[in-house]
Amino acid sequence: MLFSSFKNTSILLLFLFYTACRSNEPERFDFMAIGDIPYHLPEDFDRFETLIKDLNKQQPAFTIHIGDIKSGSTPCSDEYFERIHGYFQQFEHPLIYTPGDNEWTDCHRDACGNYDPEERLDKLRQLFFSESRSQGKKNMPLQTQNQFEGFEKFVENALWEAGKVSFGTIHVVGSNNNLQLGEEALNDEFYEREMANLFWLAQIFNQAKQGDHRGVVLMLHAGLNYHSQEESNGHKSFVNQLREEVMDFGKPVLLVYGDFHSFMIDKPLVDEDRKVLTNFTAVQVFGDRNMHAVKIKIDPKNPNLFEIHQHLVKGN
Repeated sequence: MLFSSFKNTSILLLFLFYTACRSNEPERFDFMAIGDIPYHLPEDFDRFETLIKDLNKQQPAFTIHIGDIKSGSTPCSDEYFERIHGYFQQFEHPLIYTPGDNEWTDCHRDACGNYDPEERLDKLRQLFFSESRSQGKKNMPLQTQNQFEGFEKFVENALWEAGKVSFGTIHVVGSNNNLQLGEEALNDEFYEREMANLFWLAQIFNQAKQGDHRGVVLMLHAGLNYHSQEESNGHKSFVNQLREEVMDFGKPVLLVYGDFHSFMIDKPLVDEDRKVLTNFTAVQVFGDRNMHAVKIKIDPKNPNLFEIHQHLVKGN
């Protein structure tokens, strides 16, 4: 009887020790990234539903959609936006969305319905960003830029933390980031949003440094133009500040983007001596006819912090 009691006590102590050790282990988790879908209608609606069901089975911490919820040659109607909003609510985990160019900057095209781009942007903000929370059945709270004085308009830029990693969405899009060229171009929208984006980029890195976070994940739509210093480059100021922030932070930084529809991993940022900034990695998601996802693992035991994997959906 005494031996049995001693044995049970030993087992309990071992269990408590194991549990304590497990609780001190760094947090590991996965998230999914998609974008530039659905494009080809109506057949892509079924494929999008297949993708959603597949990702729900994977049970990631969250999924991000990096923009372009439609192609550049389909109508930018309220009905379409509301349909996509409904699909976003089918995600059983949080879904975080940042706008692309096809759903507002390109809506002036005949095939898109001759809409005013800024009016369409207002509609996106009202429908998808009415609350400081993610989409999805199990939504989560987000810190959004409209909570900062002077940036009340920018409800779409979000920031959150998971596993001692800072995550942030930034509204930078393709189509030259809506920078219009020509003598008559006013570009009020571009300059206001650029100022907001530069503020938000600094905010993301500041919070990461203050919290001693292990890394930063940035999410935006545009395939950035990293090389041109011409004033005609709508990404110039953002890329220049991004370079400075990455160099100053010194820890792993991952940029998730879309725009060109091909799964790709590269290291496009270089310093003044043209040496690659090794702590910065960019990953482009699938898109267009390739309705798959990118699975990103956060592993604090990995010196690179991020593990990037293609996630192919059968039938898509």
